Amino acid sequence: MSEVSFELTQIPPQAGPLDPRTKIAGAFGIGFGFFAGTGVSGLAMGLCIIGIWGLIYGLSSPDRSLAKALVATLKARTALWLVFGLFVLWVMLSALWSPAKILAGETVRRLAVLTVLAPPAIWVVHSCLGSDRGIAQRGIIAGIFFSFILLTFDANNHYAMNQIASPGKLLWSIYGDMGRAASATLALSWVGYACLHQQFAPRSARILFIVLALYLSTQFTINLNALGLFFGTLAALFALRFPKSAIGLVSGVSAVVIAAAPLIYPLIAKMAFTLFPGNQMPTSYGRRAQMWEAAGQLIAQKPLTGWGLGASSLFDRPVPYNGSSWPMLQLHPHSAPLHIWLETGGIGAFLATMMVLLAGGVAMSVFGRHRIATAALVGGLTFLALTWGISHAAWREWVWTSFAALLAFSFTLRTPDYEGLP
Repeated sequence: MSEVSFELTQIPPQAGPLDPRTKIAGAFGIGFGFFAGTGVSGLAMGLCIIGIWGLIYGLSSPDRSLAKALVATLKARTALWLVFGLFVLWVMLSALWSPAKILAGETVRRLAVLTVLAPPAIWVVHSCLGSDRGIAQRGIIAGIFFSFILLTFDANNHYAMNQIASPGKLLWSIYGDMGRAASATLALSWVGYACLHQQFAPRSARILFIVLALYLSTQFTINLNALGLFFGTLAALFALRFPKSAIGLVSGVSAVVIAAAPLIYPLIAKMAFTLFPGNQMPTSYGRRAQMWEAAGQLIAQKPLTGWGLGASSLFDRPVPYNGSSWPMLQLHPHSAPLHIWLETGGIGAFLATMMVLLAGGVAMSVFGRHRIATAALVGGLTFLALTWGISHAAWREWVWTSFAALLAFSFTLRTPDYEGLP
């Protein structure tokens, strides 16, 4: 998020009535900030509300703009949509052989809703043009700042809002919820800063934005947020100079990690235990290494189809670490690539790998000429790939919602007037 100087031209003022899509896009930005700032439980619901709103508008508008856009994108990006559809279908089918039927059913319903409603939400932001994009950016800025302020308040007041909302909630559970809320917001840090830049925000606002992002990355006992912010910023700066290469790099590395997860993660765990034998690693890292080794062994037993959606939550045989007893897997292996392999097998991992590679190619053509938009997108993708890859579950709705918001909001930055680099 380092400041870069640009020669800019002011966006022309809005003429005539405000386009409904602009209202929806602005509400998306503000709503995301509200739900992220109060915890991540409402993020998917917020995305679905925007998706329904966009769906109603798109199908009821005189020109049927959503239907036309859908047909056009299916024709232009047939391979990506086909692989995406096959991946989602395979994930849902894996519920048929899952031993965790109730959890699998819930996950299928949630993924189905997001699969249907996320595209209209993204489309409605993408379809904003000209000065409408600038107006939508103000909603995005307001939402991110709102989340920053809410999270900062809670971090400095003993989680007062969480304690009031959920009086019986355990402190470690609050840490986890607020850490995930910070992750969802920080994934949009580069989009927010780029929006401030394109809105000609004063230097004081940009500095405040950076300070709040840095501060929140160190809160809620989740060190991974600070790591993601650091590497995301490096990736964004690289993307400013080499936009297409940056997209290719982040998508290529992500694809390799997904494809080779059963080899990569157990190897990392083995090296970690060699360097820090016994219980020398901090519990968080040691337990993660234990789960990666266990997941690798379980994947080897069912490498093709996996154990089924939600099955990882049942591998709870007690194992010792650092003087305490822990479930072999704490709900999931704390690595989305391993999680994909464990529950959907090599078939699911292959489809996920192809989807990432095809999406990277599409992103190059769509964003490659827009350096600022590419930098914001790559920064957020790097953050999400890192945190998703070594901490979160594969099917977390808030992660997919954060990805949808990142993609949608990045579209508002594709403004030719702002592409002049010194």
